[in-house]
Amino acid sequence: MASITAPGLGSGLDVNSIVSQLMALEQRPLVALQQKEAGYYAQLSALGQLRSAVSTYQSSVSALKSSSVFQDYSATSADTAKFTATADSTAAKGTYNIEVQTLAVAQKRASDSYGDSDTTTVGNAGDTMEITVDGNTLSVDMGAKTLTEIADAINVASTADADVKVTASILQVSDSSFRLLLTSDNTGIANEMTVEFLDSVSAPLGDLLGIEGTFLDGDIIQEADDADIVVDGYAITRSSNTITDVIEGVTLNLLETDPGVDVKLDVSLDAGSINSAVSSFVSAYNTLQGTLESLSSSGLSGDSSVRLIQRQVRSVFNTPPTGLTGSFTSLTDLGIEFQKDGTLTLDSTDLSDALASDLNSVEELFADDDQGYAFRLDAVMDDVLASDGMIDSREDGINSRVDRIQDSIEVMGRRLGMVESRLFAQFSAMDALVANLQSTGSFLTQQMDILNNLAKRNN
Repeated sequence: MASITAPGLGSGLDVNSIVSQLMALEQRPLVALQQKEAGYYAQLSALGQLRSAVSTYQSSVSALKSSSVFQDYSATSADTAKFTATADSTAAKGTYNIEVQTLAVAQKRASDSYGDSDTTTVGNAGDTMEITVDGNTLSVDMGAKTLTEIADAINVASTADADVKVTASILQVSDSSFRLLLTSDNTGIANEMTVEFLDSVSAPLGDLLGIEGTFLDGDIIQEADDADIVVDGYAITRSSNTITDVIEGVTLNLLETDPGVDVKLDVSLDAGSINSAVSSFVSAYNTLQGTLESLSSSGLSGDSSVRLIQRQVRSVFNTPPTGLTGSFTSLTDLGIEFQKDGTLTLDSTDLSDALASDLNSVEELFADDDQGYAFRLDAVMDDVLASDGMIDSREDGINSRVDRIQDSIEVMGRRLGMVESRLFAQFSAMDALVANLQSTGSFLTQQMDILNNLAKRNN
């Protein structure tokens, strides 16, 4: 804001204060626009809160829109030290007796002993090692390399090969005894390793690494073995301790053997996860309603968007589905009811009873892809949150008004700047004029005093 450096020097008036008060009057329309702009920004913030609340509610609705939540089974082992289990949506309820006789083991082989791992080289340039697993062969250049270099070459080659997966490492037995270890990455007899050493013309290398042509039985420090289990009296063999193809929809993770001892596996519907999803659905609705009520009395007071969302959501709850085939026809059958204050409550016992008596009907009531409550509520939320939906349209309208106000504020700001400059110019001119008049008055007063004094002396 402009000001006079020495206000009232000629007139004695407080020019800065006078101009400031005059400008306060001139700025009233500008202040009104700024307040209106702040109100629009408050509405945009409130719409952001509304969007977040609707999105959160839609997440809880979407969880029940999918049939998978109603096909969530759990697999419980009676002895998790022996094996654990998980189940997916394709599993069926049942109880199984499982005996773990042997665990699947990966084969491990060792070379002869060498005095060091990073100085002494093995063989000659061009020599190769061929590692064969389940009919697939990995060829590694190993001639004139130390044990560490051979191990690195094997690991690099195995990483790049999709079929032969082995890991090479160095075992230090003592300060002067080092061995190359080969371990199959996969368990089971089918993943046993056959190892051959060939010179540069593909002939057997003889006693290289302490092995003649192939690893001998004495060089196998861990035999490969399959997993053997008995399920309800049926003997089953697999190459892995993770078994996915014995009980449909169930994955067994074998951990410890106990021959002759049956461990019970129980596969059942995971009612807890369904209860949790429905409970979240009820809680999210109550949170949404609380947010809508709060916004309707503050940032979105009088805004039709809030009332419209409330009506649309409530309409879904108040419209029972038609054409369903199950025994349940409304949410009250599942223990979900409205209270006087507009919130929902859930009776977990009623829901558990409903799940036990007619799971398919509960699923249909929520997830039917035309009449299900979750399906219809999700559609309402989609419309509200769409790029051209209710919230976006309101935000676009408010942003347009904000843009117009900002343009008006800019124009008004320039005009007020000119008004202020004009006022200071006028008061400066007035101040100078008053100063000149005062100077002239003082001169005339002095002249009159002189004349009076002369007249007195002459008399």
